[in-house]
Amino acid sequence: MIPGWKIKREAHRLLDQIASIPRKILEMSDRKRYDAERWEKISVTEGRGAPGDKFAIFLIYQPGPLPGSVLETCEYFCRHDYNIVLVSNGTLPDASRERLNACCRYILERPNFGYDFGGYRDGIHFLLGKAVSPSDLVILNDSIWFPMVAGSAVLPRIESLQSDIGGLLMSPRRIGKLRKVTRLLSRRKPPFEFLESYFIHLRRPIWESTAFRDYWQTYEQSSSKAVTVKKGELGFSQAMAAAGFSLDALLRRDLFIEDIRKRPESFLDKTLKYAAYSDAPFREAAKDLASGKGGAELCERKRAHVIAVALRRRVNSSFCWATEEIFATHFIKKHNGFLFQKSREKYIEAVDAGDIVVDAPAALEEIRQRVARDKK
Repeated sequence: MIPGWKIKREAHRLLDQIASIPRKILEMSDRKRYDAERWEKISVTEGRGAPGDKFAIFLIYQPGPLPGSVLETCEYFCRHDYNIVLVSNGTLPDASRERLNACCRYILERPNFGYDFGGYRDGIHFLLGKAVSPSDLVILNDSIWFPMVAGSAVLPRIESLQSDIGGLLMSPRRIGKLRKVTRLLSRRKPPFEFLESYFIHLRRPIWESTAFRDYWQTYEQSSSKAVTVKKGELGFSQAMAAAGFSLDALLRRDLFIEDIRKRPESFLDKTLKYAAYSDAPFREAAKDLASGKGGAELCERKRAHVIAVALRRRVNSSFCWATEEIFATHFIKKHNGFLFQKSREKYIEAVDAGDIVVDAPAALEEIRQRVARDKK
């Protein structure tokens, strides 16, 4: 007999698919109309270029006054001789455009359709139309504060990765209930990992490859965030991996766990001091460990706790201090989720204690303001 929970789950899945049909039909029309009119509706402002043929497509959504952190990001890429193609989802205020024009090769202001991957697509097609073939291309968006250290070596380190495509963070594929059941039944394939799409780097051979061009030529932008994640963030990594390209990132969960296995108790104590939790069991377990007394046995319990959390939650958000110490990736997510909120609180605590060094004044002030707002 089929379990009741499975029948209920599949019923919900079917209802969701039926409910999405009208949206899919409407979006087919929206995409066709958008592509027919897009270069008439996309405003292009030409600014100052950088020497060389490195390019960064920087997607932002900033309908209000321009945050100083956006300029800090642009200035960082300019210092590394990148030509910035800034793509704005929506029209920029005149003051913002004027400030950005000093450090951007091109500014594209487009209708706010398709989230970040819709903007990435237009930026890539724009460069293709200009017959540009970048030696290095970074695709990024303003869903992160980056870099939190002005002289960060993150960009050269990503450029030096041996993989075909690199980034800041590799994440395990999100696993729904059905995939969990499938994994229990079959251990043949390891979990798929994807590059988080707020920072992706690639070189000219990938840019000129058929797989890369085909992906962006056939990508169907959507006003659904879930569809954008599935076909964009996950879909890009899947398409590039299927084409035989290797993917890697500075920060990976397996590397974090490998490092934690070697660390002394003093490192584990500080890791727990600045740990963020989104669920009570892990939070209460951390309190017990902090108040406990013992030798090697307690140390190994702390290590096991950190690894257990890392296997089930986002490493960089759960352990902001430890990931910065290990990987020095110098970025913070702007996501509104509870874990991200708590992580930003701990990050500020570590900065104020002198345990994390930051020299991005605009970004730091924005994080402080976000933390204060989240606490209300």
